[in-house]
Amino acid sequence: MKKLKAVILDEKVDNVVRQLHEYGIVELCDLSEKLEDVEWKSLLSPSSHADYVRNVTTLMIKAGKILDLFSNVNPKEVSIKDILNPKPIEKKKVQFNTHEEVIEYCEKVLNEISKEVDEPSEKLNELENRKSRLLQLKDQISYLKGLEFDLKDLGPGVYIYIGCGSVPKEKVNELKSELDKVTEEYIEVFTGEEFEKDNKIRVPIVFVTLKEKLESVLSTLRKFEFERYDISDIEGTPKEALQKIESELKNIESKIKSLIEKLKSLSKKWENELLVVYELLSIEKERGDAYSQFGKTNRTYYIEAWVPAKNAEKAKKIIEESSEGYAFVEISEPDEPEEKIPVLLDNPKPIKPFEMLTEMYALPKYNEVDPTLLIVPGFLLFYGIMLTDAAYGLFLTIVGLWTWKKIGKVSEGAKKLGYILTLAGISTIIMGIITGGYLGDFMYEFLNIDIYKMGLALVNPLGASTFIKNGPIAILEFSIAVGLLHLLIGLIVGFKENIKKGNTGDAIINQGIWILLILAIILGVIIYLVTSNMIVTIGIIGVAALIAIIVCAIKGFQENGIMGALLGAMDITGFLGNVLSYARLLALCLATGGLAMAVNIMAKIVGSSIPIIGVILTVIILIGGHTFNFVMNGLGAFIHSLRLHYVEFFSQFYEGGGKKFRPFKANREYTTT
Repeated sequence: MKKLKAVILDEKVDNVVRQLHEYGIVELCDLSEKLEDVEWKSLLSPSSHADYVRNVTTLMIKAGKILDLFSNVNPKEVSIKDILNPKPIEKKKVQFNTHEEVIEYCEKVLNEISKEVDEPSEKLNELENRKSRLLQLKDQISYLKGLEFDLKDLGPGVYIYIGCGSVPKEKVNELKSELDKVTEEYIEVFTGEEFEKDNKIRVPIVFVTLKEKLESVLSTLRKFEFERYDISDIEGTPKEALQKIESELKNIESKIKSLIEKLKSLSKKWENELLVVYELLSIEKERGDAYSQFGKTNRTYYIEAWVPAKNAEKAKKIIEESSEGYAFVEISEPDEPEEKIPVLLDNPKPIKPFEMLTEMYALPKYNEVDPTLLIVPGFLLFYGIMLTDAAYGLFLTIVGLWTWKKIGKVSEGAKKLGYILTLAGISTIIMGIITGGYLGDFMYEFLNIDIYKMGLALVNPLGASTFIKNGPIAILEFSIAVGLLHLLIGLIVGFKENIKKGNTGDAIINQGIWILLILAIILGVIIYLVTSNMIVTIGIIGVAALIAIIVCAIKGFQENGIMGALLGAMDITGFLGNVLSYARLLALCLATGGLAMAVNIMAKIVGSSIPIIGVILTVIILIGGHTFNFVMNGLGAFIHSLRLHYVEFFSQFYEGGGKKFRPFKANREYTTT
């Protein structure tokens, strides 16, 4: 990563910002904190958002409201077909040289759309409000059935006030008595038919009182859980009013339906163009907001940015050309603490999708080793061993290819995941052929073909084969051997990184002693295989283990005395735990094969014991059981493969915690230049 610094003439800065935004190869640095320093203050003043941002924001709000309206009247229906085979968005080619051109274009489009949309939108809003009010009136008036009075009389008169509402049934008599007291009996209360609301029996009431007594009446009503009805601008008895409301609601519904159809038609006509406008405005706003990260003088702007070393000269050229030479650009080594320098992973194209697995854990710190390349072989090998069924692998490959080639057309994340699943599926097919897994022991149970006796598989995870008598033990031994090799690679990388940083002592204590122990184990096993001399093997491994224990104890003693030494000596158990953790390769391999075998046996028993429909049930059990096994163990293989890297492997050399490089880039979904 390089640091780019540029001083640009104010008249040219807009074009520079536009070009940098289009190319998307730099990350702008926010100078606001730096400009608080007294020395910097004397040279530069903070810059603010570009003047045109306010205008752009106003237009974005206008466009957003219309998009929301279109979304409400014409919601998108996503089918399974759309999910499985999404169509890439057809992008509109645009070419604008200044923000003025963008704003002028967007204003023109929005004005055209508004001429057609505003009127039906306002009418729809009015009708929706009226409908809401009528529904509220309908709800309240319906409770007044049985009370024969003209609703227009509700409210204040010359001398009296007529109000209505409802109270709980059990409080009616007490309420009447209390109202008589507070009004000196200058009140009449009429009750209607009981109704249920919110699991309570309530009674509608209409009260008539003198206007001067109204305050006391309302105060008393509140004490008795009175729900007041706001009924106005309507005439006739409750029954007559309800008929009028029903008639008006039908008329409103008809008008609303007509307006919605009209707006749907306008949505189809304008939505794509509106999405283009909103995207153009969003891009311009991002450019205008970028000015707040700059410093400025009377006639110039000062910019700092991070740029990958391979793009440094290109970024310099972009600034110089877009400013027509009215800029001074300097490229230098980073002058910030490492934790503030952004990190951009840069791997070969076949490896790049696996960067998402690294990012799921943590980005490497600046100048820390990128573990992506190291993840690939281990992840694919572990996944294949854990799922270890050729039929499952074939299906996973198909799913991966579909995700990669189809859904990946519209989603970068799906494209990467599909690529990873495809390779994982191929690995599973290979491991399935080696272990003879074809939907478990399906071929034996239903076709009476014993793959292992015929010598068509190298190892049987659940028993013996022509070549290997004890399959589970062989896989366990292989798992431990792979684990030792995997840990050795991690330790060597960690050792090298510590040496590179000048931490020789840490390299020896944290990695060196374990490298020695693993090499001793490998040497001891080779000697035993060649000479069958167990004593020499145990001696070599024992000496290496003793050295590791002593070194760890000394390290612990230096840090925490006697207790630290005792705890340090126990580090050997942590190492053994890491090695034995790779036995999960066998565990998941057995789980996949065992569950597949159970499904096959169950299906066969059902098929042979139930006449006629037994065949159908057999097919259902096979499909359902193997689908469940594939999903659960496929997910388990993914998780545990990552776990072996994140916990056992990364702990030997990798810390992570880097700051991601976030380029200043125009994200175009609906437009292209």
